[in-house]
Amino acid sequence: MNQVLAQLLETINDEIGQYRDMQAVLTQERKAATGSNRDQLMRVGQAKQAIVQNITQTENRRQALVEELALRYKIKERPLTVSKLCVHLEAPHDTRLRGVASDLKTIIESVQKENNANAKLFSQALELIHGSLKLLNELIYSHAVYHKPGNEKRLPGYSSGRGRVFCGSV
Repeated sequence: MNQVLAQLLETINDEIGQYRDMQAVLTQERKAATGSNRDQLMRVGQAKQAIVQNITQTENRRQALVEELALRYKIKERPLTVSKLCVHLEAPHDTRLRGVASDLKTIIESVQKENNANAKLFSQALELIHGSLKLLNELIYSHAVYHKPGNEKRLPGYSSGRGRVFCGSV
């Protein structure tokens, strides 16, 4: 087997392992988010960042190996897909490449689903926080602080000294 092809297969297998690690981290992220564990979320965020850097490096290495194979087999078509590359490979090697490429595609789709679910979870949490802040802001009497000196009106409620907080008596 061609050494570059062997390196490509090894690189794709490394990438599959990194995406599996990412999937585990995304599961931890969901658990930390639903449990409101801020410290765990920070640790998970750092782990995600490290995995993304590793995936980026591996992906760059994979792309360089594919380009090297394209030059070796004189493939000029771009973008170069696994199918186009496999046409130029011998029988057992093309099957192996298709297999690992299929595994990589499957794990990437799985990670994308998990990541989208987490993003939706965070989006919903932010909407709830925004709604709570909006509700609290509406409860605050807007004219309680900003009056011209000497032009203050006596309004019913807590500021008038009549013992009322927002509504009703104390």
